Amino acid sequence: MTYDNAEEVKEMARKHGFQMRLIPMTNTHHAAMKELVIGKDLSWMDSYPSVHEPKIDYTTHQKK
Repeated sequence: MTYDNAEEVKEMARKHGFQMRLIPMTNTHHAAMKELVIGKDLSWMDSYPSVHEPKIDYTTHQKK
């Protein structure tokens, strides 16, 4: 038996008055995915931007 049926989980969370948020994650193989977080009050999560590594600009220098 699997518990991966997100719609069933979401339906149950709504029925019991829980809030839901999807947050970006990576697994051990560095594949991007979204994780469902469920809780009574997730308003504190709304102030955090998505977590990701900042863009880095690389510069090169010519030899003299």
